[in-house]
Amino acid sequence: MKIDGKTKLTGIIGYPIKHTLSPVFQNAAFKKAGLNWAYLPLLVKSEQLGFAIKGLKALNFVGINVTMPYKKEVIKYLDELSPAARIAGAVNTILFKEDGLVGYNTDGQGFVESLKKQAQFSPRGKNVLLIGAGGAAKSIAVSLAMAGIKRLIIVNRTPQRAQRLQRLIHDNFPRCLVKVLAVNDENIVSLQSENHLIVNATSVGMLSNPGLPIGMENIGRKHLVYDIIYEPAETRFLAGAKRRGARILNGAYMLLYQGVASWQIWTGQSAPVATMAAALEAEQNLKGAKNNGKSKPATRKNSNRF
Repeated sequence: MKIDGKTKLTGIIGYPIKHTLSPVFQNAAFKKAGLNWAYLPLLVKSEQLGFAIKGLKALNFVGINVTMPYKKEVIKYLDELSPAARIAGAVNTILFKEDGLVGYNTDGQGFVESLKKQAQFSPRGKNVLLIGAGGAAKSIAVSLAMAGIKRLIIVNRTPQRAQRLQRLIHDNFPRCLVKVLAVNDENIVSLQSENHLIVNATSVGMLSNPGLPIGMENIGRKHLVYDIIYEPAETRFLAGAKRRGARILNGAYMLLYQGVASWQIWTGQSAPVATMAAALEAEQNLKGAKNNGKSKPATRKNSNRF
């Protein structure tokens, strides 16, 4: 990569930041498109967030991604929000314009796009079981409602948090039916058969938090099961769903397509998606080789490349 006085800068801020995979595929996209741009990982402590945003603007950054724990906190430094960011109350992409800072939320957009591209699944008119009510779940719920789902069942450990998300969806998308269940509710298993898409938007299943988010007795061939976790590539939840005949996707696709959306916001061009996907897959395979050979992202047939 050539860096000179004409290089346009983008990046990602968060704390911690060393785990991010975004620089790998974003920089690959800039190179493929022949753009003299660069994408940098930037560690920002919470007490420095406001200074960092002002500093990046002063340094003529074109835009940045925002990851945990700043997706909500960053909003107070922005001048404008996209509809999805406003409703979700979270921002993961900022565009630095001469007349102000614009915040977007491409997380949910990336999720929905991955459904369409990787699973040929259209959310319109479908029933969805969503596990979790945190920031990621909120973005996913908003984007699914915007895409026209018929019914949303939210399963969460804390009913109050799920109820807040229920009210948010009801107030903004009154045609979408929303129901809340506790994780230990005995009706979850029976209701699984009525849903087309089942999404785990919690940390249950990560290497540091192994386990199953809910029971799986009624999951089968009619279901698409999506786990937003991508390390490990195949969680116990996905592995169990696959054994029962369900199609499966992991969070690598959401990561990819939210990054594609961000790239297009900054550049105003169509992103080289195949190049970004290949770079992300190569990095995951490299990391997987260091983790006992578990390298491939889980796919709906467990053989597709993304």
